[in-house]
Amino acid sequence: MNLGYVARTMANYGLKKLIVVAPKKLDRKRIDDARLFASHGRSLVDKIEFVSSMDKLRRKFRLMIGTTAIEGTRRANLTRKTLDLEDCVSRVAGRIESRPGATCIVFGRDTTGMTNEELRCCDYNVTIRTNSEYNTLNVSHAAAIVFFILSKYLNKRSNRSRTATSTRSERARAVLLFEQLAEASEFQKFKSGLLSEAISRLFDRGDPSLREIYLLMGLASKATSKIKRLSSQL
Repeated sequence: MNLGYVARTMANYGLKKLIVVAPKKLDRKRIDDARLFASHGRSLVDKIEFVSSMDKLRRKFRLMIGTTAIEGTRRANLTRKTLDLEDCVSRVAGRIESRPGATCIVFGRDTTGMTNEELRCCDYNVTIRTNSEYNTLNVSHAAAIVFFILSKYLNKRSNRSRTATSTRSERARAVLLFEQLAEASEFQKFKSGLLSEAISRLFDRGDPSLREIYLLMGLASKATSKIKRLSSQL
């Protein structure tokens, strides 16, 4: 039922590709059941693509936005440090507009949502805040809200100029340079993984331009070289 309703909502907003992450494909009966609730989105159900893991889904897209109703309560829980939906969409609308088909919005199970490991595969994690004690939405309802907000922001940008942003590869190179800087400066090793995740998330949330990324890369590279040079003189 939820799969059919999600397909119907996708059809409302002109989305073309529905992917299900599951260890194996759904059987024909379950697909037929989904079609009953899809209305004009039946063609999306008929063309469902199945992938066996989040890692394989990750390889297909330049940008992934995860959704969760459960936010982290501890500072150290960076994975569940979420953005408000409108804040996230306003940041990434330009990237989505300039690269149609390169973005995936990921919705979790209707019962348990997405795990921490699954959320780590995403560039942004968002929460639809209901301002009540009951923050969990049905997956098809959440999808409708996300698609509506996304559509609204994309329409706002339709006549605006586009700003070149850094790619995932360039941001990954910058993170690597900061990891090398941390090592050269004898940053605590047990915190290195947390540092890398923090930097990655800062880059993803800030959506830095090419110039900004290259400036940061230059700083990290020069600082690392100078530290190594001074260390060799001791």
